[in-house]
This record gives sequence, structure tokens and C-alpha cells, in this order.
Amino acid sequence: MKKLLVFITLMNLFQFVSAQDISDMLNDSSIKKTEIVHATFKGTRLINFHTIETAGKRTLEFRVAHRFGDLSSGGYGFYGLDGPASLNLSFNYSLDGRFELGISRTSTDKLYSGYFKFRLLRQTEINKMPISITVLSEMNVNGLKSSNATQPEYHYFNDRFSYVHQLMIARKFSEAFSFQIAPTLVHYNLMTNLTDQNDIFSIVGMGRMKISNRTALTAEYCYRLNKYISNFSDYHNSVGVGMDLETGGHVFQFFFTNSFGINEAQAIPYTKGDVLKGNLKLGFNISRVFTL
Repeated sequence: MKKLLVFITLMNLFQFVSAQDISDMLNDSSIKKTEIVHATFKGTRLINFHTIETAGKRTLEFRVAHRFGDLSSGGYGFYGLDGPASLNLSFNYSLDGRFELGISRTSTDKLYSGYFKFRLLRQTEINKMPISITVLSEMNVNGLKSSNATQPEYHYFNDRFSYVHQLMIARKFSEAFSFQIAPTLVHYNLMTNLTDQNDIFSIVGMGRMKISNRTALTAEYCYRLNKYISNFSDYHNSVGVGMDLETGGHVFQFFFTNSFGINEAQAIPYTKGDVLKGNLKLGFNISRVFTL
């Protein structure tokens, strides 16, 4: 009888310890396995290009992006602050924090844009999923008059369309450093010359290095893969270096870039600024988010 009582007591103790261990395992390990890595980047854009980030759940983001003229204009042009300038206003919204819709208007080429982003995969804390992947598809409409000397002759409305498609792959390596690479396709329905290629292939790389709780250094570079026009050498790969500043509900980004166009369909194929000649422009992005 004593042995039976001891056995029952030991079994009850074992069950309690096992239940406690399982509870601890669920709290410490299983939850961590599904815990998503947040804030790989602090904005939905870094400088000129999209990041893997989307707006949060039921969140509307309003963004103002501005580029001044060339620093090479010197004191007479107040180092680009006298202009000309490029301005982009955009709104983007996400209901679930993964699928985002956005619209924007850029003063350069009077470009109207609409896009969607979807967070296909998200990095987890213990590397069950080591990377994040977001897809982007964007449609743009050029609003300039056909008589504009810098534009091809638009015979049909469809001629005004261009498209951008990106597969963004990123990893947050530590609390301080994140990196992203994005194979990119830009398609123009109409090019200026018959010998030009409608498809422009490129790879965009970007990184973010956190230097304090609210400050980070940023950089991005776009490498064009194919020679899509005969005067290919007249244009240059887009590059930018800058800093992110977080201030409450705002993210303020300021930087130097050789790209005057703010949209990908402008910055990737038609960046005229030559970094080696000092053709850099001061720019900034300001975003404000609202929970709806």
C-alpha cells in the first residue's frame, strides 16, 4: 500500500513538472518560433526606392518627397536650393499590415502612379524564416503634353503607361544593420526610338545602419543590367546616401542623390546626374502615419 501511495505521489509530481516544462517550452520556444522580426527598415521607402516594409494594420501613410537642384550649381544657384525641384505626394494604406495599396503624383513628367505591395514572407526571430520577401507592382501614367520636346509623340493613351515590378529580399542581420536586394523590371509601352528596348532590367541594393535609438545611416544603389537605349552612357546608375530621423509619428529622411526623378520608372532608366562630376542633389522624405 505504501509503494502504491509513493508511486501515485511520484506520478502526480511528474505530471506537474512535465506540464510546467511544456508550458515553459510553449512560452519560450514555440512563441519565439513564430515571432516576426519588425522594423527591418523604418519606412516604406529608403531614399528613392521601396523597402520590404508596408504600412501597419489599418494604417494610412502620407508622404512628401522632395529633390532640389544640383549642388554643382554653386553659390549662384544656392547649391541647388534655387531649383529646379521635383516633388512627390503619396498616400498608401494597409488593412492587414501585409497588403498595401498606394497612389502618388510626381511633378517631374506630371506622373500619376498606383501600386500594390504584398509581404510574401516575413523573417522570424530564430531564423525559421531567415529572410523577408515583398513583391511590388506599379503602374504609371505620364501626364505631359505630346508637344513636349523631351517626350515621344503619344498617339494613343496607352503609350503613356510604364510599369515597375520588383521582388524585394531583405534580412535584418542585427538590431543595428539591415540589407535588401531587389531584382527590378521597368517596362515602357512607348520608347523614343524604334531601336530602344521597352524593358529595363536592374538590381537595387540598399542598407541601413542604426547609430542611435532614433537615428540611422542609409544608402542605396541601382545597377542597370541591359543597354536599353543607344545613348545609354548619357545616363547613370541611381545612388543615394542619407540619414533617417524618427520623431514620434514622423520619419524624416534627408540625403544626397544623383536622381532627380522620384519614381522608379524615372530614377532607374533616366538618372542624368554623374556623381563623379558632383551632380548630387539634396533631398528629403517626410512621412506621417494615421490609424484608421
